[in-house]
Amino acid sequence: MKRHVLHFLITAAIAVVTACVATQSAALAVSCESLANLKLPDVSITSAKSMPAGAFTPPEVPGEGRGAGRGPGRGVGDLPAHCAVQGVIKPTPVSVINFEVWMPANNWNGKFEGLGNGGLAGTISFGPMANALRDGFAAASTDTGHTSKEDPSWLENRERLIDYSWRGFHLTTVAAKALVDAFYGQAAKYSYYLGCSTGGKMGLMEAQRFPADYDGIVAGDAANFWTHQMMNEVWDGVVTGTPETNLPQDKLELIQTAVLKSCDALDGLADGLINDPSKCHFDPKQLQCKGSETSGCLTAAQVGAVEKMYTGPVNPRTGKKLYAGMYPGGEVGWGKPGGQVSINHEDKSGGSSDTFFAYALFQNPNWKYRTFDFDRDIQTADEKLGPITNATDPNLEEFRRMGHKLIYYHGTSDPLIPAQNGVNYYESVVSAEKSLNRTQEFFRMFLVPGMYHCANGPGATGFGGNTPASQKDADHDLINAMERWVEAGTGPQKIIATKYVENTPAKGIAMQRPLCAYPMAARYSGAGDPNDAGSFTCVKGQ
Repeated sequence: MKRHVLHFLITAAIAVVTACVATQSAALAVSCESLANLKLPDVSITSAKSMPAGAFTPPEVPGEGRGAGRGPGRGVGDLPAHCAVQGVIKPTPVSVINFEVWMPANNWNGKFEGLGNGGLAGTISFGPMANALRDGFAAASTDTGHTSKEDPSWLENRERLIDYSWRGFHLTTVAAKALVDAFYGQAAKYSYYLGCSTGGKMGLMEAQRFPADYDGIVAGDAANFWTHQMMNEVWDGVVTGTPETNLPQDKLELIQTAVLKSCDALDGLADGLINDPSKCHFDPKQLQCKGSETSGCLTAAQVGAVEKMYTGPVNPRTGKKLYAGMYPGGEVGWGKPGGQVSINHEDKSGGSSDTFFAYALFQNPNWKYRTFDFDRDIQTADEKLGPITNATDPNLEEFRRMGHKLIYYHGTSDPLIPAQNGVNYYESVVSAEKSLNRTQEFFRMFLVPGMYHCANGPGATGFGGNTPASQKDADHDLINAMERWVEAGTGPQKIIATKYVENTPAKGIAMQRPLCAYPMAARYSGAGDPNDAGSFTCVKGQ
């Protein structure tokens, strides 16, 4: 009898506890505001508000959104009703990692999406979060531990550099998943990541350091070899930054025209795009002036500058190649006005390199980029900063073992991060796996002919983000392709990318081309409409 009474009391107690937990869970599932009371390690929830459907005005910050990979696109208007949570994560005494999570109030697709950043970050990627929210995802982004308006001296602090490089986003992912679980009363069925540039690096960093965080990662144009990418931006400035070596836009157009004349038809169609630029072996010496300089030729100094752009950084003492060079065929993009370019810099190097090296490496805000030593200084950077900032580990075996998937893309005309850097990383994974087929079971790469840094350019560069509903499927959209791969087991052999009229989806389709899983490349079949993706096949080599 006592045993039965004891059993009854224990059962009753469990029922009471279960009822309390259920009541709490139900409250959290319906009340956004109650999330302000959620307790998470090292996390302070500073705001939790139910937001009605409509427009959202983000803070005015420079460069927000592009690096995340969904592009600035539709901005942040016409948002569905959602729960917006803001918080701060402080894993160390100096850490201040701001993050934001948006969760659909209705029609949640049961999934979570983390969004990356661009450059030195310092902002929340509101535009890409808005796109994810519209597609039914719960979405999260972080400033990675500093603000864009903050003095760059934060780079001198090792802990804050770690927050920026990998810890801030990982902890944001952990916190966001906990908030999703609390708000809906259930965990997300699948978690996906999307990011380009620094965001591409963040995605690869997640796969390498925290393989359990995401079921599927879509990473693009990655600055994953960070110390050498910073060096590359310095190199591009040094080799073109004098009056003699400067490459004005008319000379870049001259070079690209000659490159296309030489290599455009290698893929079976002369259309202004080189589908496999690794097969283009263009010698800029053929443009060297025979006499005085004119607009139709290059000086010897300019020829040398172009050669060094194609070659990439080289150690002056050993002659060792330190980083990938630019592919031929995208020269106009090297100096595109308003672009994030690295050439023709006089006082400061382009991209993030001047700020990063001045503070993180030399801790001297007055550092002059032309003093960089491509032997001694890059070795110091690799030793001091590489273990924190670089995402180059080819060992993705734990990620593969978990059944997780990775899609990588890179624009062949990227004027900031050479596409060959992405190829080099992919091939290092193939080497580590000792098999291309084994690698493609979980990791596939797509080169995007004619795309600049993460977006734009003369090629078909629409393959996700702000695409019309008619293009939002697994054949045309990378996130949808990733969902099909993770959830149905069908990996993409090709993605149909779209070029819109005047780069405006509402104006219709100008052309479509297949992006082929590397090492395959698209080749024109010789018949059919060249603006139709069906007129191309994926072949290995040209």
